[in-house]
Amino acid sequence: MQSFRRALVLLVLLSAASRYGDALLAQEPDTLPAAERAPDQVPDSLQAPDSLALQDSVAPADTIVPRFPWFPDPATRRPGIAADWKMRDLLSTGALSFADLIEFTPLLDPVRAGFFDGPQMSVFAGSGPGSFRYDIDGYEIAPLLGGGVDLHLIPLVELQEARMVRMPGGYHAIGHAYRRDRREPYSRVEAGTGDRNTALLRGFFSSRLFGAPFGFGVDRVSTNGVVGPADRTFVWFDFAVPLPMGIWGEVEYRGTRVGRDAFDNISRTDWILRLRRAFSKGWYADVVAGQGKVEREPLEPETLRTASGILWLSGYLFPMVQETQVLPTTDARQVAVRAARNGDLWSAYVALRAWNGETVPRFTPEASLELALGPASIFATGQYADWGDFQVAGGYASLNLDLPLNTRVLAEIEEGDRGIYAEVPRKRYEYGRWTVGGEIAFFGKYRLGGRAGKWRVEPSLALGPPVDSLALVPGGRVGVVEGWAAGPIGRIFTGTLEVGGRYRQREDGFFLYWPKWEWRAEGEYRLLALADQLQVWLKAIGGVRGPMFVSDPSLGPGGARTTDNFNFFRGEAVIRIMDLYIYYNYEYFESVGGEPRDLLLVPLPKNRYHFGVKWEFWN
Repeated sequence: MQSFRRALVLLVLLSAASRYGDALLAQEPDTLPAAERAPDQVPDSLQAPDSLALQDSVAPADTIVPRFPWFPDPATRRPGIAADWKMRDLLSTGALSFADLIEFTPLLDPVRAGFFDGPQMSVFAGSGPGSFRYDIDGYEIAPLLGGGVDLHLIPLVELQEARMVRMPGGYHAIGHAYRRDRREPYSRVEAGTGDRNTALLRGFFSSRLFGAPFGFGVDRVSTNGVVGPADRTFVWFDFAVPLPMGIWGEVEYRGTRVGRDAFDNISRTDWILRLRRAFSKGWYADVVAGQGKVEREPLEPETLRTASGILWLSGYLFPMVQETQVLPTTDARQVAVRAARNGDLWSAYVALRAWNGETVPRFTPEASLELALGPASIFATGQYADWGDFQVAGGYASLNLDLPLNTRVLAEIEEGDRGIYAEVPRKRYEYGRWTVGGEIAFFGKYRLGGRAGKWRVEPSLALGPPVDSLALVPGGRVGVVEGWAAGPIGRIFTGTLEVGGRYRQREDGFFLYWPKWEWRAEGEYRLLALADQLQVWLKAIGGVRGPMFVSDPSLGPGGARTTDNFNFFRGEAVIRIMDLYIYYNYEYFESVGGEPRDLLLVPLPKNRYHFGVKWEFWN
């Protein structure tokens, strides 16, 4: 708590100091709105798998200042993009964590593992933790304690944009920290509250220090929760300086402290160094190096024994807690040499990453390529990893073909295996899938599409522990059929109301974390008025997830069960008045068989609400 208070004091001091350092460069407040999509354009959340997100506005040329250059993401031409959030999208949501951001994104199909009270992870369509990676501008946030990436540890305060890109066997999440392109200092304050004494306080500040770009942020969330009280405090800063020969250098610090009554307390720090050079004709190169260190404070045995259901659950999420190979502190170092080319006809991305640590691979090169060949767009990516005692490799490719009469053909294929972040034993997981489909647009705005294919599913190592590799679920290939429709249905008070739906059916099979079917409906209302000074977003999504087979350690070694149907709903309402955002979120969960539970039997709140404000300041 003391570190949190110090961070807030530092934020206030920096804000006050900036009034003097930038007084001579003061401009009018930035009220330029983001470019709005056409009234008849389907919103990103309702589009087919290749939807492109809304671009942010660009500042006037006379106010632009040098900044640490952007580095192109791995080639992401459609249909490579699975989800994309620009700055305006992040401001128009009340998500508490990265888990909230992706959970209800239709194309991702995540299955929740844990809630805000404890570790939050996502399992994607029968795959394990290796199916989700997260990096912040070239530095990978690896789950150093084993298992999957804890989405609770990924903050939102410093992000300017984020996206989820298809990778072999899963998804690659990429975040980019905020980078000012105007001379004025920029700051943002977010505050919210809700049921179970949930409280949110975020502060972000961006200015110049010694004439170079500087950023600072604090992200604090606390809740009484359903399982037990929990809180998270994140502190971030970065400092970039121009160096000779057009090279930029940047230092970034990320510090996270998680306190939980029912789970282990976690502290993580990451120091990151970047050297980057942007060349002419769209070429980029950089070196990203850093060290991540995680300290875990296990719960006392008495606490574990008295907390209902937590004894086996803690050992399930963090299997090493109950084993002899306890790692109370672990760290890993990484260095990545990257190169990219970004162009209209073709783009490419190459990264050579080396690791030094106990719970990470030794070497992980990857490459991707996209081509625009007239009406065809091809995206391909490949990865390799050396885990010491075994090696894994995989590839993914997709095709987007635009035909006459507003028709589009989609196809994708992937094959390979991957390693699981863990200490002992190391795991290897095989995957494979292919799908083909198409989409047709009526009158340029109504979309109807579908796809079908075969996915190969192995015994899923959902969170890393051996208990999830059940001998009675040998895996195999299963058919998948999916359909979607979306489009605007009318205008209300000069705003546009758009709706959509999606249904997915899977063949029966004895597979872990594989819902047999799911349907969902969604809607979005957007209004822009009063010379762009008033904006309204109303978003809702709801549906039913069918039964799935899950591992259940409470039933003994190798225990498993079939879940009931799971109903869900999330609604968001956001009003922007100039630079002030007011938001309200509501979530509802219900299991047909009784109290809502996620796949780990952790009780979910049957409903949750959260509301607050976000306020942007220039100067």
